[in-house]
Amino acid sequence: MHIPGRPPSLPLGFRLIPRRFWLALGAASLVACGAVNAQPSVAPSAAQPAAQPADSAATPRAWQTPAVRQQAQAFLQRWRSGALAALDDAALLATFRDLPPEVLATAVEAGTRQHEGFEIWMQRQERIDGSWNERPFLNHIKFRQQPRQVYMAWLPGGPKAGQEILYDARRRPDALYGHLGGAFNVMSIWTPLDGRLARQNSNHTVLDLSPRFVADVVSSEWQRYRSEGRSPRADHIEVTQVAGQRTVALTWSPGAGPPAHYAARTRICLNLRQPWVLQAEAWDAAGEIQERILFEKVVPTVFTDADFDPEHPSYRF
Repeated sequence: MHIPGRPPSLPLGFRLIPRRFWLALGAASLVACGAVNAQPSVAPSAAQPAAQPADSAATPRAWQTPAVRQQAQAFLQRWRSGALAALDDAALLATFRDLPPEVLATAVEAGTRQHEGFEIWMQRQERIDGSWNERPFLNHIKFRQQPRQVYMAWLPGGPKAGQEILYDARRRPDALYGHLGGAFNVMSIWTPLDGRLARQNSNHTVLDLSPRFVADVVSSEWQRYRSEGRSPRADHIEVTQVAGQRTVALTWSPGAGPPAHYAARTRICLNLRQPWVLQAEAWDAAGEIQERILFEKVVPTVFTDADFDPEHPSYRF
């Protein structure tokens, strides 16, 4: 673990090479990755100004009437109890085809908002700068809603293994604290939340990589359809298998991508065991896939500030 303010330790095999070489090499690598706006390598300080990102779905939308929210809660009870998973394929399809789209959107949203924190293991593929990563990123994420805090690690077996980042809105609402993986982990730095370094890892910020974000996308898409005078019902519903799990997949194909819609075609596969999305996928107007995010495991968790401290004994900042 690198404690900011102390010289970083190096693997035994590298200690014959002067430390100043590794420090310079690590710094140069970070700058090359877009960290030119980084600030000195110092640990986050609680004395920095407090701020919270806006929670776009905290207030019910106009179409989320008391009757819609009541129906959504009743549907959520069935979902949590396992009643949906117990249905055969025909009954499951009939249930979702008959479900009003505003009730579905509200239920998916409410399912993620009943918990303040999630521990997430995900596989993530995205088209970044025009290139599709065939080998999925494997990420472990700790996500806390209030205060908004995120820890994210890149796991062995996937690209950029060993990389870690921390986000704490109370300390730096506009920045991440992180380090590269492998031999280049010689220093941790601040870098802009949506800067080039962050965008080289994902088209999303770390605030987007949770089931809550997908739920917000569903509600926002419903609102866009409604504004266009179109039906927000899914264009296609099917029962399928994802990562060995039975799931209901719903596809919307508005035809237009950003900024009119999230994507030209979006498919979400619902986790029938827990009230949130199992997998989300998006394609552009040419039919080229843009992202596939699989939430392999999601565990509701109560976190403390220690989980977002760079000096946590399990982290390598």
